[in-house]
Amino acid sequence: MACNHGGYYTCQDKYNPGVLQPKKWENCMTLDDQSWGYRRNIREIDVLPMADLIGMLAATVSCGGNFLLNIGPSGDGTIPAIFQERLRQLGQWMDINGEAIYKTVPWSRQNDTVNSDVWYTSKQTPSGVDVYALVLKWDTNATTIILGAPKVSANTQITLLGSATAVKYRTITNGIEVVLPPLQSLPPPLAWGYVFKLTQLRNRPHAKRILPLPERFRKKSRIQHY
Repeated sequence: MACNHGGYYTCQDKYNPGVLQPKKWENCMTLDDQSWGYRRNIREIDVLPMADLIGMLAATVSCGGNFLLNIGPSGDGTIPAIFQERLRQLGQWMDINGEAIYKTVPWSRQNDTVNSDVWYTSKQTPSGVDVYALVLKWDTNATTIILGAPKVSANTQITLLGSATAVKYRTITNGIEVVLPPLQSLPPPLAWGYVFKLTQLRNRPHAKRILPLPERFRKKSRIQHY
């Protein structure tokens, strides 16, 4: 029975609860919006755009889920060109931003309090907890972005993954305002979604589950968070 038993909950195709779950779970989805298998008549419009793919990945990992991405090869194992393109593009994005995905855990906030297009992950380091803000939309007319969840300290540093340029920011009433570098100066994959790395924040990490974890899951299936 879906969403009721097993080591990981797999509730339905493209299941994405949007909030931290009490049990480990998995978002199973396919690049073809119409089928999990091979289709001769597939159209480009049926294939998930990169911006949507990055958005689903960010939201899934932020909420402590696994991300399973399916493609439909032909009968002889050939991967259609459109799927090859998407997989290469995803690899290009991960080459730059994989630090915000691999070996991360949910933070005290999953979605930003001001900007709904921002999702958070975190990672324990020898110097504390690094927080990653995955921003899904880049407004080409904007020069700054506001993040409501992070609380900076005197030692906080903010960097943009994939950029060697120092990122400036200032504290405002409802969060922090971060200065954006020109999009044209950054690697092309960042147009699909970019990541700020924030260190030495004042936030007290206390990610809350939406339901208590059943006793039988508490030893092996606990979702770690910092």
